[in-house]
Amino acid sequence: MGSKQTVRQAARRAAFQMQQRRREEEAKRERRLTNESIKLMVALRERDDAEARARDAIRAMEGEGLNAAAIVRRSNGELDTKEIARLRDFLPKYADPEPITKPGGRPS
Repeated sequence: MGSKQTVRQAARRAAFQMQQRRREEEAKRERRLTNESIKLMVALRERDDAEARARDAIRAMEGEGLNAAAIVRRSNGELDTKEIARLRDFLPKYADPEPITKPGGRPS
């Protein structure tokens, strides 16, 4: 009877160890995915910031009287007129919202 109990204990131990390894691998995977998610969100916010700066520059050039063709030339061909139009109307999706100010200029 002792050998059956030993076999059961060994099987339980093996099953427990397998579950433990699986949990550890899942935890490692979750940490990796969390890190990649953070990188993604940072990149999206950085992209929004860069595109907002490009929008502001395009609008400033237009304010100086340049049209899309002139802006294309000024960008050394890095932009085309379609991209200029997209950037001119750019609205950030991932940027943190501006703080709402109360009358008197204080943040809410």
